[in-house]
Amino acid sequence: MKKLLFIVLQICLGVQINAQTNIVFIESDDQSNQALGAYGNSAMVTPNIDALAKEGVSFTAAYNMGCWSPAVCIPSRTMLFYGQHIWKSQKITNKNAPKAFPEVLRENGYSTYMTGKWHAWGKKPSAIFDELGSIQPGQLKTYNTTGGHVTDITGNEAVDYINNYKSEKPFFMYVAFNAPHVPRQTTQNYYDLYPAKDMVLPPSVVNGKPLNKNVKYQYTNNPLSSKTMQSRVQQNNAMVTHMDDRIGDIIKALKQKGVYDNTIIVFMSDHGINFGENGVAGKVCLYEPSVTAPLIIKAPKIKPNTKIKERVYLQDVNPTLFDLLGIQGPKNIDFQSLKPLINKEAKGRESIYLAMFDDQRGVVSGNKKLIVYPKTGDVEYFNLKNDPWETTNLINEKSSTSEVKNLLNQLKNWQLKVGDTVKISGNF
Repeated sequence: MKKLLFIVLQICLGVQINAQTNIVFIESDDQSNQALGAYGNSAMVTPNIDALAKEGVSFTAAYNMGCWSPAVCIPSRTMLFYGQHIWKSQKITNKNAPKAFPEVLRENGYSTYMTGKWHAWGKKPSAIFDELGSIQPGQLKTYNTTGGHVTDITGNEAVDYINNYKSEKPFFMYVAFNAPHVPRQTTQNYYDLYPAKDMVLPPSVVNGKPLNKNVKYQYTNNPLSSKTMQSRVQQNNAMVTHMDDRIGDIIKALKQKGVYDNTIIVFMSDHGINFGENGVAGKVCLYEPSVTAPLIIKAPKIKPNTKIKERVYLQDVNPTLFDLLGIQGPKNIDFQSLKPLINKEAKGRESIYLAMFDDQRGVVSGNKKLIVYPKTGDVEYFNLKNDPWETTNLINEKSSTSEVKNLLNQLKNWQLKVGDTVKISGNF
């Protein structure tokens, strides 16, 4: 009878996982969807991350809500750790910070550990994690240190933690690689995998095109040089492959420890980056290469090789972990669990709200996307299904009027929801 009740309970819980399950949370920095083989770029050499995607679920349209800082990683990671929307997260300090999700895991019996980059507002890592490895700054001067390459340091420390772990408690590891963030430094063998002249740029990269005047933070000379962008893509991809090798080491250590099958592995980046798309060299914009990034979850009971196209937020992974483990998360979480999507029990959000400082606002609903520039009055409207690289602005098409009005209403509703006081105006 007890066995029957257990089976019924498991069926009801769907993909809920035993709370004793270990968690390895891996985060990269500035990695767009284009820099990953599993997301469709066959030129990328990322066998270990690709393997995680094959064994788990990958969200192909995961967004970062936006930023209040030119270091976009700060808002992204602050939202991730505390689970609150952008303008609430902006107000978080060391004094008023709510519980970060590793703290909640610790209260539920987890040993917590971090190695790598820390770049979030609120509490210090020492207040959030039980143990720390080498904590790296948000902006490195160089990856090449007396202790070795920073990517290797972060990966090796994660492996050491796994190998030396002896507690009966489950563990949570936050492994935060600085890669592929600038300065894009690695060894020649990785650069050789991606000859700069062979880097194929998207159709939204136009050589000699003036830089986008609506984007304040640009990190190249004006006008845009395709050759320069090819070189940056080479460096970026080489950094990702270097990181992928270290992720392979982490996976190997989990398997040798005998805990791989009972470990949730999350791989994500904090946001993407533009390498010339839409006249932008940087990440402080609302175009798809910058606002989307990989999100992969490999976990017991999740159907392998699942791809979810619904638009989600990267930070939705915060409540998702609690939901998968059957742990009660904080009540003040703004983001949504992805478990219903994974279980095919619900559809995604009606729309996604995007914001950069007070000069860019956007909303995506279905395959339609509206970007508004409140300070210049410029407006862009794209059909992402027909035009995934956002090359054709349809705002002046008569057939766009109804949909633009609908998107504008959704954007204003989002503003009320998240406490966004920027006045939306423009040529609609």
